[in-house]
Amino acid sequence: MRSAIAIVFAALFAASAVRAQEDPWGDNARAAEMARSSETQPSETAASDAGRATDPARESEQKPDDSADDDPEAQAEVEKSAAELEAVRKAEEKAGLLHQVPGAGPRDGISVGLDPADPVARDLSTALGTGLDGAPLADPAPAGSVSAKLPELLGIPEEELRAKYDIPVELNDAVVAYIRFFQTDAREHFAKWLSRSTRYIPMMRKVLEREGLPLDLVYLAMIESGFSAYAYSFAKAAGPWQFVVGTSSRYGLLTDFWVDERRDPAKATVAAAKYLKDLKARFHGDWYLAWAGYNAGEGKISRAIRKEKTTDFWRMMGKGRTLRAETKHYVPKLIAAALIAKHPERFGFHVDYEQPREAEEIRVPDATDLHVVAKTADITFEDLRELNPELRRFCTPPGGYTLRLPPGTRERFLVQYEKLDAKDRLSFTEHRVEKGEPLYKIARAYGVSEAAILRTNGIRNYRQIKPGRMLVIPMAGASRGLLAGSQLEDRRGRAQARTMTAVVAPAPKRLTGTLYTVKPGDTLWTIAARFSTTVDKLRKLNGLTGRRARSLQVGQTIAVRET
Repeated sequence: MRSAIAIVFAALFAASAVRAQEDPWGDNARAAEMARSSETQPSETAASDAGRATDPARESEQKPDDSADDDPEAQAEVEKSAAELEAVRKAEEKAGLLHQVPGAGPRDGISVGLDPADPVARDLSTALGTGLDGAPLADPAPAGSVSAKLPELLGIPEEELRAKYDIPVELNDAVVAYIRFFQTDAREHFAKWLSRSTRYIPMMRKVLEREGLPLDLVYLAMIESGFSAYAYSFAKAAGPWQFVVGTSSRYGLLTDFWVDERRDPAKATVAAAKYLKDLKARFHGDWYLAWAGYNAGEGKISRAIRKEKTTDFWRMMGKGRTLRAETKHYVPKLIAAALIAKHPERFGFHVDYEQPREAEEIRVPDATDLHVVAKTADITFEDLRELNPELRRFCTPPGGYTLRLPPGTRERFLVQYEKLDAKDRLSFTEHRVEKGEPLYKIARAYGVSEAAILRTNGIRNYRQIKPGRMLVIPMAGASRGLLAGSQLEDRRGRAQARTMTAVVAPAPKRLTGTLYTVKPGDTLWTIAARFSTTVDKLRKLNGLTGRRARSLQVGQTIAVRET
């Protein structure tokens, strides 16, 4: 009888131990509960993966737009930064870092050798300082390991070294491998990153401090983008914190035809801080797992925890294929970047740091050519672009926009801007492509060339012009393309102004008789038929000759009968 009871208890203990192994943080139970509560809703895991891997539509009417190229000036910066990130990635491949995981240090060789459900194994694990998954409960680095692994840090006690950081810093073979990589294969690029770091670190640390996060998280932006606002990866992640559109929209960043706020250093830092806070909470305060989640998506990390039966990142790093090599290297890469960034000269980097990007903000009430803004503020176009990297077009978005200008230029800009006429600010209009509307017909309707429309919209192929796409139409006589003023509306939840007063044919000073307002689809022929008159009479009555007779505009008022 006693033996039977012992067997039952042993079985129960084994089952609970296996469950603890398979679901260390209860994520399975949480996923099951979510599945029961809403069969039609996507699971938390799926939604998490979507954050870094897909670009879901927003809940609002507007959908994120990352498909069109920027204007040539901005696109050139994007391509330059994208080439830098790609060069570093290829260097990692060449160095073997993305195919072979470096040793993860003293934890690699730990094993108990007994079934974890066995009570003897439990007692032995506790005595050895390990958990049920075999991961150490405490794993101090061996004495002298810092100096042995990194001669550059000789003379700095490990306690003092760790005290310099407010993020967890662990020294092992994987971290050392990336330090050597930054010192050799990626030296030129890493030197640029260090130089650029002071552009944004003061601002980023203020945001992180306000959000109650470790200030050294700024080095995550370093390994993500090299502190480049225009950084763009092969996975379509953009900006200093490398958001994909799906995740950025979850945290309030706008991406549309006019702006890409993922490239706004301040706004993107706020979004990244919120995302990192959520990741830290999701993974119970474990920053290593949170960083890995930032790279791969939190759902992927949760699955790895369940599949690999451990919540210890370093053990996860050396096990299985659940995580990609890029994710396994993400944590040691971040630690290595932080170590060098705080001790650059010890690691052979002599840095000429850039000055922080300081600016004054000014509200521009209407769409305005950036060249006009630069001239009005008496600054260079390049300086204006550098302070406002989120702008995708050669003008500010319609409907008003807050620009950043160099310190001391705000008052001059306000005075000079008030003197500008609407026609001096901008010279374009918008057009939404309808079904069966080829480019040549659009160009003819607005009196501009097809090449001008393609160039203004950064379009390289006619097949990119599809129904529903918004085109920016450069108007005749404009040096850069775009004429609108206060009537121009953008896509963010407001009605589209299909026509502008600047392109409406000027009517006679005084129209008499029966008047009619032109509606979509109207032509002189259909209007003449409706009011039992002729096209020639309508032309004479309204003074329509030449192009004016062929380009009626929606909203235009014309006379259809004499009194």
